[in-house]
Amino acid sequence: MKRLLLALLLLLGMASAQGAIQMRFGHGEALGLTFGAGLESRLRQNLSGRISAMLAPKAPGVALEAALLFKPDLGQYDPSLKGFLPYFGGGLSAVVGPSLTAGVSFTGGVEGLLDPYTGLFAEATYVYGFADFPKVWHLALGVSFR
Repeated sequence: MKRLLLALLLLLGMASAQGAIQMRFGHGEALGLTFGAGLESRLRQNLSGRISAMLAPKAPGVALEAALLFKPDLGQYDPSLKGFLPYFGGGLSAVVGPSLTAGVSFTGGVEGLLDPYTGLFAEATYVYGFADFPKVWHLALGVSFR
């Protein structure tokens, strides 16, 4: 119980230092239904970095991802599209569990801001596994709190 409380406090402390914390719900062919969290930080005007961890009971294990995303706010081009953020990018992904799987991930999605502090997103990720690791996909829905 103490470890869980310490991990929760550490996660919330890191989230307050980051740009956004995400709650994620998804499904993948090799992962099954997933639930997890992510931390996203704005690196430059249109560039964000994100790390995420999701419980994957079908694998079984924890799906981890570190990604660099090109994420422009379309409001900078057309004021009527303010708060609409399509994004794409990639990074490294792994499922840590009894059988380790790792690979390069490609991510694309869209986020819509409800207000300056809250956004809803939908995304798709394809993981091209290293060597003999499988190639898998993952769809996710979630909410970002800034």
